[in-house]
Amino acid sequence: MHKLTFLKHENIPLFKCSFCGKCYNFLEATSYLKIKMRGCCWYFPKYKLIDIKNILDLGKEDFIYEIANLINSKIEKYHIEVLGYFDEEKYNKLKPKSDDFDTKLFFRLCPFFDKDGCKLDFTLRPHPCNLYLCREIIEACGQEYEYYKRERKDYFAYCNYYNDVLAKELEYKSLNLVNNFEEAIKLLKEIHVPKFDFRNLKDIIININEQIAV
Repeated sequence: MHKLTFLKHENIPLFKCSFCGKCYNFLEATSYLKIKMRGCCWYFPKYKLIDIKNILDLGKEDFIYEIANLINSKIEKYHIEVLGYFDEEKYNKLKPKSDDFDTKLFFRLCPFFDKDGCKLDFTLRPHPCNLYLCREIIEACGQEYEYYKRERKDYFAYCNYYNDVLAKELEYKSLNLVNNFEEAIKLLKEIHVPKFDFRNLKDIIININEQIAV
């Protein structure tokens, strides 16, 4: 029996799915890489200002400097993206088709992927990573998923709004992550952002066929 559980720490939520890592035959888990069981870890983590702020509020400033100094990190004015692996040669050779999915993702691997899952604690991930679910899992959850869907939608709206607020605060001070990284981080630490008011969500039993796992 598998289940979907809602966890949260401070201002950071997680949809924890016990079926994660057993999704070999799911569309999102398709991998043309040597590593086949990488699930949906094809996303290149993009830390927006709200994600950086949440991590700073946990006292994890060192982690922000750590990812900023990675050779595969791309720092923009208002976000840090950590680039992973993309097998462009194999993609250009095969170019599989899908009506509703960007098949480039089948050739990508997150830089924080580990054979046992993500190397990072969920409190150190950007929010899209923590709230993503495969469509097969969503379907298996049935009508009960509506509560999780609403929580996800509301939290994304909260993140988008306060991300814009933080960007405007930096812009007002003529600061950004490219030209004034240390000063920008210092200001982000000082700005007050109200915490999201999370609901208490019940676990959902996932009605999924275990035989599809490999």
